[in-house]
Amino acid sequence: MEEEKIKILKEYLLTLKIPDNTSTKVAKHLVKESINYTIYQNTLYRYNTTNGIIRKVLNKEEAQNIMDTYHQHPLGGHLAYNNTLHKIATRYYWEKMAREIQEYIKKCPRCQVHGPKTLREELYPVPVSIKPFDRVALDVKHVQTSRAGYRYIIAGIDYLTKYVEAKPMRFQTSSE
Repeated sequence: MEEEKIKILKEYLLTLKIPDNTSTKVAKHLVKESINYTIYQNTLYRYNTTNGIIRKVLNKEEAQNIMDTYHQHPLGGHLAYNNTLHKIATRYYWEKMAREIQEYIKKCPRCQVHGPKTLREELYPVPVSIKPFDRVALDVKHVQTSRAGYRYIIAGIDYLTKYVEAKPMRFQTSSE
């Protein structure tokens, strides 16, 4: 939050009086938003009424220091946007926090060089069939019930010849 807004909000919470030089629009917004804030030991905190989490309100300079600490510090680990936002948002609050964290991470030189970590599954070669019906696939599909009472279709395909056979089924059991 901007230093001036924090100062006005703190003054209002302590005295319940709107400062004289405050515009009507800002005053209405201040009164409406003040129910989400409290002061403890001369520090402004914001609490979420849905989950009860209380977070310290930061000005721009403090927010920058927190982003540096949580993202660039050796224990921060250069986490991606969602993880960094979650770690910071559990303790701190400032206006446009999500957008600023996203921009900060986009501009992080180390993250730009190394990019996102992508884990790729190891590929396993599929054995090639050398004679018909060496390798087949079966699938059962639920379909709209026919007049004859069939509710499923079982289909089989031979991988080598691409021969397909399909039969209707009333029940999805092996006895049919």
